[in-house]
Amino acid sequence: MSRQGGATLLVVLVMLVVMTLLGIASIRMSSTSLLIVGNMQARRFVENQAQLAVEQVLSSIDPFNNPTSVPVIAAPAGLTVTVGNRACVHSSPAAGYSAVAPISPEDNTWEFDVNVTDSFTGAKARMVQGTRIRQLSGSCS
Repeated sequence: MSRQGGATLLVVLVMLVVMTLLGIASIRMSSTSLLIVGNMQARRFVENQAQLAVEQVLSSIDPFNNPTSVPVIAAPAGLTVTVGNRACVHSSPAAGYSAVAPISPEDNTWEFDVNVTDSFTGAKARMVQGTRIRQLSGSCS
């Protein structure tokens, strides 16, 4: 009878060790999953802020009439948002206008980039945006 009691104790101890190892492994996996989700949220946040900055630049013609000016972008605390100089990459006469008119509009293709950095999480996002704008002749220089 005492031999059976000893065998049961040994089996129970082995099962307890296995269950403890499974518990520790599941805790590690859940904490790793939390870190991954937190990093994804930080990355999405800075991507959304970069998209917002692109929309703020595109909402006005002023950044394209003065491409070396620095547009003021509202950003939450802890974020650094920088907008690069706007560069005119292509210009063509606008369709439907006379080529002999003294001031004929042109379809200008502009490109600029937006960089966002979160100082708290270290997340970064960079977006390059292109747009076509109809402007007066000579605006693309």
